[in-house]
Amino acid sequence: MRFRFIEDQEVILFAAIPVGVAAAIATTLFREALEGSGLLLFGSRADVVLVFASLALGWRVVIPALGGALAGLLLVLSARIDRGRAGVTDYMDAVASGTGRLPVRITLLRSLSSFCSIVSGSSVGKEGAMIQLAALCGSLFPSGRGGADTNMRRMLTACGAAAGLASVYHTPLSAAVFVAEVVFGALAVQRLMPLFLASVAGAMVSQWHSGLEPLYPGLNVTADLHAPLLLAAALMGVLAGVSGALFLRAAGIAKRIFGRLPGGPVARLALGGACVGVLALAVPEVVGNGYYTIQTILQEHPLSMPVAVVLAAKLAATVLSIGSGAVGGVFTPSLFIGAALGQMLAPLVGGGSPALPLVGMSAFLAATSQAPLMSVLMVFEMTLAPALLLPSMIGAVAAYYTASRCQTLSLYSVVAERAQASAAAERARNMTLAGLCDPTNTTIAPEATLAEANAKFAEAGTRYLYVVTPGGEMLGAVSIHALHRALAHGPQSSVADLMERDFPTLTPDSRLHDALAMFSANALNRIPLVRDAQSRELLGIVYKRRVLQEASTMF
Repeated sequence: MRFRFIEDQEVILFAAIPVGVAAAIATTLFREALEGSGLLLFGSRADVVLVFASLALGWRVVIPALGGALAGLLLVLSARIDRGRAGVTDYMDAVASGTGRLPVRITLLRSLSSFCSIVSGSSVGKEGAMIQLAALCGSLFPSGRGGADTNMRRMLTACGAAAGLASVYHTPLSAAVFVAEVVFGALAVQRLMPLFLASVAGAMVSQWHSGLEPLYPGLNVTADLHAPLLLAAALMGVLAGVSGALFLRAAGIAKRIFGRLPGGPVARLALGGACVGVLALAVPEVVGNGYYTIQTILQEHPLSMPVAVVLAAKLAATVLSIGSGAVGGVFTPSLFIGAALGQMLAPLVGGGSPALPLVGMSAFLAATSQAPLMSVLMVFEMTLAPALLLPSMIGAVAAYYTASRCQTLSLYSVVAERAQASAAAERARNMTLAGLCDPTNTTIAPEATLAEANAKFAEAGTRYLYVVTPGGEMLGAVSIHALHRALAHGPQSSVADLMERDFPTLTPDSRLHDALAMFSANALNRIPLVRDAQSRELLGIVYKRRVLQEASTMF
């Protein structure tokens, strides 16, 4: 088994680089297709915010509505293909709990749906579809054993996702950490190594194509870490944590509201696009993923409206886009929201520096993703500003714990499921048996005769009777088999002579796992519950079926 593990690791390491290259090519082609479609539709390669700002007001509503309707049609077609298969379509689920396999036609159709939403101005990120396509490259990559090895397939799919994220944001380190921290849920060295190789390969291909520079270059971030900046970073984290929790709850409410609307995905996405278009009538910055607006904020250029108004409109547009079912990422919209929050607090530290907006980016991303390490590393890699690390760490940690206290899980279902499973396991570890105690009448006095015990067994229909004194103290238990043997071989004076004095018992303070262990070690269907080991007052019994039922709801 040890040799097989090492062999698998070597195969994955060798495959990580070509998977990373293939993933970067896929994301680059997707990006080029987006830019080409913008040129074809609008006659410009400019950012979608600038394109919409130049459109007539009517087109600002019509274009997102038509794009949403087309995106909805593609989702309907994808759902028809997926009908009856009940397969995993998201790369996170495929890696975290599936086989690593992604369906090709469904992935391509959903990516094309995202393409339509993005081109038409929906407030979702490009990275969602791009990472999904990159993960598909890993899923389709030959594993060396005909694709039969599930663990290797999952790892190759994860490598594709990491390379895709690295090629989108030029952040190989945080991309690998994202997949390990969020998707796998653990920063294991064995998993990080192939993720690092794939991310580096993907980032190198992307940067050779678009330039060897960070995503947000040339920012003047000084290393003057004065007390007001650090205090503002902590305040920024708390604000981002609360805002992130409200954002996720609003998105959940929007999904439920849109889900009740008639007409299916076509009508819902068309309505969601039209709503974004209405917002774009006054605030063009609401369309697109927010990359252009982030640059505008970091370079301290003016927006079409005050930053608070743009922030509120972008929050509404993103919630509407997510709620309507648009396929896309929320990474860049989250970064934009954080940057706008930071810009609003910038006067606290005197302004004139993009430090607080950048801290806000890492803080809000940490709040919504519940991945603070990835958030800090990502903003650092996108700016290559080491002076940001300390305030970003403060903001991200504050945002993470604030959002956690607001009972926010994560944008990603795998993180939510993992957190729920962890919470259930913790409840199981801490749960006592006091609430599972049932009364029992299967008791008998120590001085009772064998005939009386035989009659009691016939009445109760149980395997054991608990021998209890008039004061309620449990002395032990007598089994029906011991009674039958005694009746067959000769009379006894009382059941006390047949009693098992070391019969297993539990107390109200015993944990659920104590009961599971005791039921596993003893062939019993119920165990008596005594007040404590000294008085041994019998309180009732705990049934095995109730313990198993409670445990099954928690794990």
